[in-house]
Amino acid sequence: MKKVQKLFFALGLCSLMLNNVAQAADHQMLIYKNQRGSNLALIFNPTEGNTGTLTGTFTTAVGNCAQDIGVPLPILGYYNGSALTVTVNFPHCQQVIAMTGNMSAQKDRIRMLWLDTSQVKNPDGINWSSNVIGADSYKKIN
Repeated sequence: MKKVQKLFFALGLCSLMLNNVAQAADHQMLIYKNQRGSNLALIFNPTEGNTGTLTGTFTTAVGNCAQDIGVPLPILGYYNGSALTVTVNFPHCQQVIAMTGNMSAQKDRIRMLWLDTSQVKNPDGINWSSNVIGADSYKKIN
């Protein structure tokens, strides 16, 4: 009886490993570079139809916080067809960025608007300098 249980366990483990390999192959990482030299690496994790979550990294090439320049930071996001949104936390800069935009049908270009927000001591005060808005164009590099 124990041999049968071990065999089923081994078969189940092999099946799980093969399933994980197949899923990893489906979740190809696409890497994009914007006009400022920053990189956005995206992994599409489908959930339903042409929607799902995004994981990966963002590596900024510019900014007012040298500690986070050139450091790949994790992203969290969602996509729905060509529409996507991504958030990034810059821990040393005490900033977060939200990016939203659209990807071309060939997945070779992304146009995004972004909002960079810094910590403030008094959120009810006048803190216009804590929010910066911009736009970037990304081109696929892999």
